[in-house]
Amino acid sequence: MSNYSNIALRVSNLIRITIEEDNQAGLAARELKILEHITRESNLHHLVFMEDGMSLKHLGSRYTLRKSIQVLLDQGYISIDTTGDSRQRPLVPAPRTIRLLEIIGKKIKAELPVQ
Repeated sequence: MSNYSNIALRVSNLIRITIEEDNQAGLAARELKILEHITRESNLHHLVFMEDGMSLKHLGSRYTLRKSIQVLLDQGYISIDTTGDSRQRPLVPAPRTIRLLEIIGKKIKAELPVQ
């Protein structure tokens, strides 16, 4: 196996373990993909509304997506921004998610070979 494959496997394992350490129950793959989508769009300064999250049809039915979004809300990974129009409140990454991604980023940086 190449050095790049080993790095990819170590990083993948590191991400999974870090998420499990943050949340003993872990996150289902669907919840993690929704969280990644919300966080990525937020970083690009794009608003993600509940309806947007529920339109990720490749991840499941609207009902299933709504339940997964509710899990992320209940576990404190995302929150609903209440500063805007009450009819359009975007989903945003919560401080817990920001901290988790910072930890993962630092661990990945430490894992990568010095260049």
